[in-house]
Formats: sequence, C-alpha cells, structure tokens
Amino acid sequence: MYSQSTDLVHWIYRGKAAAGENPCVILHDNRYLLFYSPNNGIRCKSSDDMINWEEAGQPVYLGQDNWPWAQGRITAGFVLDLKNEPKVGKYLMFFHGSQGPNRGETILNFDIHSHIGLAWSDDLVSWSWAPGDTG
Repeated sequence: MYSQSTDLVHWIYRGKAAAGENPCVILHDNRYLLFYSPNNGIRCKSSDDMINWEEAGQPVYLGQDNWPWAQGRITAGFVLDLKNEPKVGKYLMFFHGSQGPNRGETILNFDIHSHIGLAWSDDLVSWSWAPGDTG
C-alpha cells in the first residue's frame, strides 16, 4: 500500500502494489528499486514513478543452498544504501532465513526457526556474506 502526505500527519491512501513481504524502496541511478520477497528469495522491481513497477534482475538466494538455517526459505530482504558512508561504502541487505518443514518448521512455529542474515554488495547484483558461513 502507498499513501501520500504533505505534512507527515495527514495521509491520503493512493493504492497498493504487489510487493510481497517487508518491501523496501531505495533510489538508485535515478530510478526507484523495490526489494520484496516472493515465496522464496528476494526480488527487485524498478520504477520511475513508484506506481508502475517492472521486474528487475533475477531472484537473489544468496548462500541458501549451503545454509542449513535457511534451507526452507529466504525472505524479507531489506536493503540499506550506505555507499556514501565512508566507514561502510556498500549496500547492506538484512533478511530472514528459515529452516523449513524438513527441519520441523510449520506456519505456527516459524518464529522459533527464523534467523536473520546480513549480506553486502557494491552493485546490488553481486552479494557477499561472511566467509565460510554455513550456519
């Protein structure tokens, strides 16, 4: 859902976009990038006006194949633009990983089996994470 305000107190509802779980938007190269989560992985959509969106790039699964703690699902990717922060100089992505039904997870106990991960990128395409991180 998106709304508009001129004073950050009074809001006008303007509609909604299919954005999955925990979407976030950053401005990159004069375009808006919407990071969102389908059933598994993290996707990106691009827009000039924040109303009309088109898919951008391929789904991101990071190291999911090698992470026992995220074998079931990677979701809720949040990207923070710290490229201009001298002490960081990268994009950071925070995300959830869950073990999945094969490890005892159900819809009722997702919170018990959920983990938070961190990855970083210079270009929003190639992502890195802690070396040797296998869970």
